[in-house]
Amino acid sequence: MLTVGDTVDLNDQNFGWRGAYVITKDYGDGKVQIVNTATKSKQVVSISRLRKGRLAPFSIKTLKP
Repeated sequence: MLTVGDTVDLNDQNFGWRGAYVITKDYGDGKVQIVNTATKSKQVVSISRLRKGRLAPFSIKTLKP
């Protein structure tokens, strides 16, 4: 079971599994807010798309400042 504060990987349709997100908020309806540990970007995703973190932080180099 994943809870707020857990580091997780996200299954993305375009990039496959990408890693190092932290769950910051649980909406209680099967959706959670995650924050990328490298870029600090936030997303709301279904908890079914997450797994316990195993991968390095995900970022696209062209999007970094």
